[in-house]
Amino acid sequence: MKALKVALLGHFPPEGAARGGVQTVISSLRDVLSERDDIELHLLQHRQGIPSGVVEGPGYTMHLFAAPPQRLLPNMLRSRRLLAPYLRQLAPDVVSTHQFEYALAAFDAGLPTVHTIHGFPAKEFRVRRTLFTRVASLMDIWMERQVLQRATDIIAISQHVIELYQQRTRAVFHRVNNPVATVFFAASPEAVPGRLLFVGNLTPRKGVEVAIAAVARLRDQFPQLRFHIVGAEADPAYVAQLRRQAAPLQDVVCFCGSPDREGIRQELAAAQALILSSHDEHAPVIVAEAMASGRPVVATRVGALPDMVQDEVTGYLAPAGDVEAVARGIARILSDPEKTAAMGRQAAAYAREQYHPQAVADGYLRAMRAAMQRA
Repeated sequence: MKALKVALLGHFPPEGAARGGVQTVISSLRDVLSERDDIELHLLQHRQGIPSGVVEGPGYTMHLFAAPPQRLLPNMLRSRRLLAPYLRQLAPDVVSTHQFEYALAAFDAGLPTVHTIHGFPAKEFRVRRTLFTRVASLMDIWMERQVLQRATDIIAISQHVIELYQQRTRAVFHRVNNPVATVFFAASPEAVPGRLLFVGNLTPRKGVEVAIAAVARLRDQFPQLRFHIVGAEADPAYVAQLRRQAAPLQDVVCFCGSPDREGIRQELAAAQALILSSHDEHAPVIVAEAMASGRPVVATRVGALPDMVQDEVTGYLAPAGDVEAVARGIARILSDPEKTAAMGRQAAAYAREQYHPQAVADGYLRAMRAAMQRA
């Protein structure tokens, strides 16, 4: 039987570990699909900082196009013009795209395409501050509109995506979660009593000040309480505010830097629970990683978090900005270790079913075959 020729288009690391959500998704799909004898896998990307050329990997082929650092035409537009004729020549049976410019290139090439929505450009425009990043967001908004008009099949990584976009497109939605790296599914040791964890970029939308305020309320009730804050200091002014807020708590709060994936795995293994008191979210992969590690999650009811965390089963949910409700969730985690451990086991079982790379790859293949039939 002829192998299914699949092209994945999006940013991925030609070598080394993935950085960021989209790279993790493509790398996980690559690792699973490349092991299948019935799939001929190709990965294409055009961006700065990579070499140009065709490179053979174990079970796949990479088609790399280096983007120039200085250009009059934005790389988003160059990608479309460059990749559309190349895709026609490559002639895959189906294309999976993960950025708008790549989806438009696949549409221009006339190929069956499944596009995954990973972010919301309009929201990004509102929070970006520099002229360059705001212009880039405007281009994303413009291309998003074109993709929604032309797409036949869209992968939604959460129900939240469907709710936001279903009135803007005629495409069929396929619910497939983002994958979690297999390393997070290894059995975790017993957690350190009282250890809580936040992981994410330190920006105002993450609501870390709410978590610190909740921890402050519980300090006397739970003397062993320790809150590790892990993530890049993306907003220095906000980080300075958080450090001032945490200073009276002394060693209760630790700003622990920005570790690699193995460091995050170790932090999750030591924590009793993940705390994510965000004001705004999409579908943060750290929540799925925590669940895969057997850790319950205390989170706010924003974005896709109510889809990911089942209240009272795999964690606790609270209204955004509600310090008292977040503190109640944390107190329940710390005061009942047996129930917390049971919730962690439930979370791990759910994660294996929903977020394991093999399960996610199967979902992508179902969507790809549906797109081929529609074409």
